[in-house]
Amino acid sequence: MPPFAEVIGDPIAHSKSPALHGHWLSKLGLVGEYRAQSVEAAGLAAYLNGRRADPDWRGCNVTIPHKERIAPLLDQVSPDAAAIGAVNCVVRADYGLWGYNTDVDGIVAALGEKPLGSRKVAVIGAGGAARAMLAYLAGRSPSEVTIIARDPLKAEGLRSAAPDLSLNFASLDSAHDALADAALIVNASPLGMDGLPPMPEPLLRAVEDNARGTILFDMVYQPLRTGFLRRGAAAGGEPVDGLTMLIGQARSAFELFFRTEPPQADEELRALLTGATRTS
Repeated sequence: MPPFAEVIGDPIAHSKSPALHGHWLSKLGLVGEYRAQSVEAAGLAAYLNGRRADPDWRGCNVTIPHKERIAPLLDQVSPDAAAIGAVNCVVRADYGLWGYNTDVDGIVAALGEKPLGSRKVAVIGAGGAARAMLAYLAGRSPSEVTIIARDPLKAEGLRSAAPDLSLNFASLDSAHDALADAALIVNASPLGMDGLPPMPEPLLRAVEDNARGTILFDMVYQPLRTGFLRRGAAAGGEPVDGLTMLIGQARSAFELFFRTEPPQADEELRALLTGATRTS
């Protein structure tokens, strides 16, 4: 059997990671495979135990709902991933399974040095993707960051991911005021992803009302043009889709899995990844 890596999550059918990594393997002429594997939360430990016994398995990317749950099942976690409190990449090493977080690399690829000044940032969601976003923002010095979550009290646990940031917490019902005057609004939740619930209409209206002159970044990439981005852009916001983040985090993961730097992203790759993506 050839060496292989994979992406795990629940749901996982939407994932473009197999096409992305498969493209790079083909371009480089490497022997290997990259797959998608559905893993429910209750089966996560059993899944890892099975993969430990497979010598051809190089590791896996980790997506919802496992990013915050998988760390205790690993042998080591990188300092960055430990600080963030979420793992999105597991790699087999001689000394066991290591957990990393390459999501921050993806956020840097998507947002880079887009001007935030010392203004406010609003983040929708309170899971592993939000934790990576806070790690990125810790190096950008926004004046404050507001986390909009279904359960703001539970979201208080995010403080550990970025102790130096000024964090506020708001419910979905108070999103309109929470989004006011933000230089950047981020959807770090799965709301709007194919196969999952759409972003609630009141939240979309709040985005519309506060979008003008604001950067709108959606970590969801399937569909590529989510309701959050479409409606925010129509109201005067600057949309940034999740595909650049996907490619950026995958570059780091590919090198960890296959010990080879992947080719630079190009129009061929983006065309491959968007070919089956709905834009409405």
